[in-house]
Amino acid sequence: MRAAVRAEKISEVAAEFDGVHNIQRAARVGSVDKVINPTRLRPEIIAAIEAHQSR
Repeated sequence: MRAAVRAEKISEVAAEFDGVHNIQRAARVGSVDKVINPTRLRPEIIAAIEAHQSR
């Protein structure tokens, strides 16, 4: 019973978190550098690797 109640409470907290937080908010508050469109992902990764290698 205790495990079931704990799982239920964790689900409630997770649902509340998901209701407040999203990727746009994360970008706005600085938790992520930027949001990359999936069609641009490969070129962005290549550019990041090349930029890191040239340091």
